[in-house]
Amino acid sequence: MLKRIEELIGTDCPDLPSLLDGLPVGVALLDNEGHVLMLNKALEAMTGYTREEVRGLPCRHVLRSRACLQDCPHGKDAAPGVGIETDCINRHHRKIHVRITPVRVLDGNNRPICVLDVVEELTALREIEARLSQVADHGQIVGRSPAMKKILGLVPVIAQHDTPVLITGETGTGKDLLAESVHKASPRSREPFVRFSCGPMPSELLDAELFGRMQGPDGKLKAGRFQQAQGGTLYLSEIADLPLSQQSSLVRFLDEGTIVPVGAGKPMRASARLMASTAESPEKLVQEGRLREDLFHRISAIRLHLPRLKDRGEDLGFLLHHFMGHYATRFKKNITAISPKAQRHVYAHDFPGNVRELKNIMEFAAMVCSGDTIRTEHLPMHLTDDAETEAPVRPVEKSRKAGRKNTEER
Repeated sequence: MLKRIEELIGTDCPDLPSLLDGLPVGVALLDNEGHVLMLNKALEAMTGYTREEVRGLPCRHVLRSRACLQDCPHGKDAAPGVGIETDCINRHHRKIHVRITPVRVLDGNNRPICVLDVVEELTALREIEARLSQVADHGQIVGRSPAMKKILGLVPVIAQHDTPVLITGETGTGKDLLAESVHKASPRSREPFVRFSCGPMPSELLDAELFGRMQGPDGKLKAGRFQQAQGGTLYLSEIADLPLSQQSSLVRFLDEGTIVPVGAGKPMRASARLMASTAESPEKLVQEGRLREDLFHRISAIRLHLPRLKDRGEDLGFLLHHFMGHYATRFKKNITAISPKAQRHVYAHDFPGNVRELKNIMEFAAMVCSGDTIRTEHLPMHLTDDAETEAPVRPVEKSRKAGRKNTEER
């Protein structure tokens, strides 16, 4: 059969198997009834089957995809040359995301000779997209207000040094993101950025988490956060939540460059840039005895303060459209605008959760929006409920003007 197909295709293709084996995508050569004539090497690797094993079998037994049962690309209603994305299960029970594109080969009289199923593996592509999506969620810290422009202008400067950095600001203002931005702009960017949340934890376990632990009869070191961040950056979120004993160990690291793992008999050198953050005033934390004064002075040589979203002026509108565009792309929607009334609801909100709350609002709105414009009904209910509850009663003489505003979207 292969020989016959080669003859029908012509002298320009004297060795069809070799030609197909040289392609970087998977290809199944099928007869007109959908039975396998051969697989190329790429598809053998993808499916786990050899061409000898599956020769003569229906292609659905090889690809084992949902499309084989529902939207078979060889069906009567299938558009020629149009691929479909689906999941296949290979011989080793691994799910692979693929695009299958059937190509019918015709002879000189326009009669079908065979079918080439071109199978492109998309699993790696989807993993990359997922990672890019995560990066996009963290994004890059952005802003146009004078306060943010000043901070963003300092990032490339302070990134070139190993001096500790203290970042302050309310919850949701972007402290973690700013710390990571400094790391990415630094000579340490190729090394790890390790984030540690300084929440409540038993003291010995906390020591092991931060400084590592010697374990076993041979004294093997189980790495802590300092070892994981070796050569890179260790970022301690809410540093004042650390017990004072661990804060003392940080002072020693900043003075001597050493740490002591749990169970170790002597100090060990560590090389990580230390960055820290707190949502509260560090001076107040020192006064209350929750933050050691000597530690505060050592980590605050470089101090960055992120303002509240409602204090960032024009950044609210800028970030609103920034997140709208981001989630429109992420959810593959053609959202290009937000209505004036919906904008007024957003602008009237107090944003106790700051930038993180705005991001969540726009994610929800983009998720439920089915058209090209985000409207009031697409916003979270607490935004519109609060606005209705708190809206002042308008004078009678202004009611007509208000009515026109309320109907501008209809």
